[in-house]
Amino acid sequence: MMRKRLIIYLSKKISQMMQNNIDHLPNFGTVEGLQAISIGMFGNVYQNKVVFSPFIDFGNFDIRQFFETQYHVPVVIENKANLSAIFEQDFSQQELENIVSLMINEGVGAGVIINRQLFTGNYGQAGEIGRLIIPTQKNERRNLSELPNLDSEWSENAIVEKGKAATKSTHYSMTELVSDYDDHNEGIRDLVEQFCYRLAVLTNDLVAEYDPQMIFFNAAIIDQIPEILKNVQMKLSDVKILPPLVMSKDVKYATLLGGASLAIRTMLHMEETRLIFHR
Repeated sequence: MMRKRLIIYLSKKISQMMQNNIDHLPNFGTVEGLQAISIGMFGNVYQNKVVFSPFIDFGNFDIRQFFETQYHVPVVIENKANLSAIFEQDFSQQELENIVSLMINEGVGAGVIINRQLFTGNYGQAGEIGRLIIPTQKNERRNLSELPNLDSEWSENAIVEKGKAATKSTHYSMTELVSDYDDHNEGIRDLVEQFCYRLAVLTNDLVAEYDPQMIFFNAAIIDQIPEILKNVQMKLSDVKILPPLVMSKDVKYATLLGGASLAIRTMLHMEETRLIFHR
């Protein structure tokens, strides 16, 4: 009972912090004012509710209801990788019908669009690839929940931690990792090569699963070390039909703009209609 109360308390505090940020936004001089809100989340989202998040336990706290009560506008909640896929589709001049947006930051996720529609699966779990298990022979008798997965081994945070260990540093960041890579640090170069191999395996799996016409990569480490994508393409050179592997058009704002598109669709009651934005 105590834990449940604590979860509700923390969920309210986080929501109030978000509300405070919204209330301190500048006056944009719009004609109609606020019309809708979209919220991007890490983890499993189903029917506008956070089912599971690896970073925050929202329990039964209804974030959507909280913000609808505060602002009296429609509120949509979606997984961040899914929002990145919406961005890649809606902010493109190409006819993109089947795409995957692979996002690597605090976690690893894939936004999937099939026949121009966001594919989330039966309970919103489609694309939760961070939970994919990385099996090793020495671990094969362990409980599956104890095995390493993509989130624990190859998220941005995990990569930085590996870099920290490789350089025996007290404090380490992605900026330092990129700098060490550019300086040809042997340990960091080896780490990036391991990452490229894992990324090539994952990309091959995504092609086999979804057969997309294009795969977008949304990750700060790939944006700052472009050689990673070239390396992955080389490793997949034997794949008979490989779709174009390209960087996101906007690593920094992809989820923000994808969320804006989703909010506009909701406001216009055009949830299943593709919008085309010019930047």
